[in-house]
Amino acid sequence: MLKVIMTADRPASPSVDRALTVLEALVSAGDGMTLSGLSRATRIPLATTASIVYTLEERGYATRRVVGRSHFWRATSRLYELAAPLATEALSSPTAP
Repeated sequence: MLKVIMTADRPASPSVDRALTVLEALVSAGDGMTLSGLSRATRIPLATTASIVYTLEERGYATRRVVGRSHFWRATSRLYELAAPLATEALSSPTAP
């Protein structure tokens, strides 16, 4: 049996926690954020933020808009596609949590 020990100040998977933090920041940003802005807002090192955002882009969860030399990142509707089956299930099941 797998037992995961988690404390309030330390997530079970720091990598997943950082990726979700970046994704949540992208969703909150609306019009987009630069990598340095994301790094500052999330307090995640710039290199780690870049790796996460590039992975999100490869998987279709983030996109970038280039303005001059700046790249502005934002979340995509891929998140809705991921959540749609859950929303449909929750709406059709009166006992869903």
